[in-house]
Amino acid sequence: MNRHTTWRAVALSLALVSISPAAFADGAIVGLMSDEDRAVLAEFDQRRAAAITAATADPEAVAGSTLAKVLAGQPLSLDDGYDPRGDWRCRYLKLGGDPAVQVYDWFSCRIFDDGAGWVIRKSGGTERTMGRLYHLSDDRLLYLGAQHPPNEAPVWFGDNPSRDQMGVLTRLDDGRLRLEFPAPLAGSEFDILEFAH
Repeated sequence: MNRHTTWRAVALSLALVSISPAAFADGAIVGLMSDEDRAVLAEFDQRRAAAITAATADPEAVAGSTLAKVLAGQPLSLDDGYDPRGDWRCRYLKLGGDPAVQVYDWFSCRIFDDGAGWVIRKSGGTERTMGRLYHLSDDRLLYLGAQHPPNEAPVWFGDNPSRDQMGVLTRLDDGRLRLEFPAPLAGSEFDILEFAH
């Protein structure tokens, strides 16, 4: 079974299984994923590779060096007792469109456990998001969240499908986290939310 087939099998089975260990959400919300969501998740690696190739091929992308630094680092296990809870700095990088790479300012993010599992909340900037993390593999977590404007309260994935966001979180060996969105809501082809202390 190749990597693409493995990801498709994982994506299609998510709605049917509980998520463990206890630090991750229990999996009930995964049942809200649409067929399109699961198809996008199955294509995550392909979408990521295509977006990075296109972004790095543009010699005029002045943010290209920043993108290279964000993409650096080796993935580490998330199943070894790692605890990401706490306050983080976070910033978006948007790939696709004009310019090919856009780097935004640092804002505040927080990862916490609300009793049902780990939750990410970006509380600064015009694009705010909140959602839960689910186990995908040893070194990848699934993020199911929703975007909301600064003047409105956060909503959960599934409350308003037009705001739903799906991403894949990776822990890196330099202490950072990368949350990558294969199908952003608007304005880009692929988004990366970088977390640093």
